[in-house]
Amino acid sequence: MDLALGTLMIYMGINVLGLLWTVATIHFGIPDSLRIQDRPHPWSTLWSRLPLIGFNQLVLMALAWAGLTAFGHLFQAQWPGISTVILQLLVIHVLDDMFFYMWHRLIHENKWLYNKVHRIHHRAFSPLPIEYIYVHPVEWLVGSAGPFIGLVLVFSIWGAIPIATFWLYLIIRNLHELDIHSGIHSPIGRLIPLYAAAEHHDLHHSKPTKGNYASTFTVWDRVLGTYWRPGER
Repeated sequence: MDLALGTLMIYMGINVLGLLWTVATIHFGIPDSLRIQDRPHPWSTLWSRLPLIGFNQLVLMALAWAGLTAFGHLFQAQWPGISTVILQLLVIHVLDDMFFYMWHRLIHENKWLYNKVHRIHHRAFSPLPIEYIYVHPVEWLVGSAGPFIGLVLVFSIWGAIPIATFWLYLIIRNLHELDIHSGIHSPIGRLIPLYAAAEHHDLHHSKPTKGNYASTFTVWDRVLGTYWRPGER
């Protein structure tokens, strides 16, 4: 399958899932045993935010199509082996999350950036899955530098970027974004050490000034003093 076309099909499929998940959350609600925050999700919230969500997704897909069409020769279709794929995924995720932490913390601590850029995303005090992309375009454009750096490092070490690695990263990263904006308690954090499950990011939305800036791993917050849980600080 063509690299650009396959990437867009994966991205659109995940976001259709995210939209259906969001609709189900609003229509049926979240069971009390699974809900992180006790806040309502009115339909008006979704309708008011869909234009920006749709705009961001269209721009993102257009840029992805252009970039992958221009630089598709850097990718390889050959399967590199499961151990290599796991190592490459770890490299990309660590660098992506490290960059995300630094950028996310900056746009909180710099009041101008927060008011002009990041405040939009924090209108979602109790987020819905599809609201992961309810952000100022500048926010996700700068944030996309994280995975780009990771992919460049993979290319530098292995001489090519396996399509399988790239697509698996895309699937894992986007499903993770839907999960941490779902408002649902997740068992994954108890299974994977230092994994930032939904509770980690949902707490950040409920109290944006407290911390929890990382997205995938809690290690950055723990080491740099921005990790918190209710009652801890």
